[in-house]
Amino acid sequence: MTIKRRVPKNEEAIEHFGNDVDGSTPPLDPSAKRDFKSIRVPFNEYEYNQLVKGAKLSGRSKLNFMRFAMLKLTAELKSEGLTYDD
Repeated sequence: MTIKRRVPKNEEAIEHFGNDVDGSTPPLDPSAKRDFKSIRVPFNEYEYNQLVKGAKLSGRSKLNFMRFAMLKLTAELKSEGLTYDD
């Protein structure tokens, strides 16, 4: 009987495994490729119209406007002293 060993395909996989073992997490790259997670967000007509207006006013795409708003609100909440502990 032959036993196959799983070998990580790249250095990133090895690093990820090591971080999982010791409990540390490397800092995340804010400009990393957007392939981690996607979500589907249903809107009612009012919310969608507000999204379209906000995107046009800011000169951004609708998706970029949602990302921008999320990051801006998160920064505001942090500056108000709110924290989130994992």
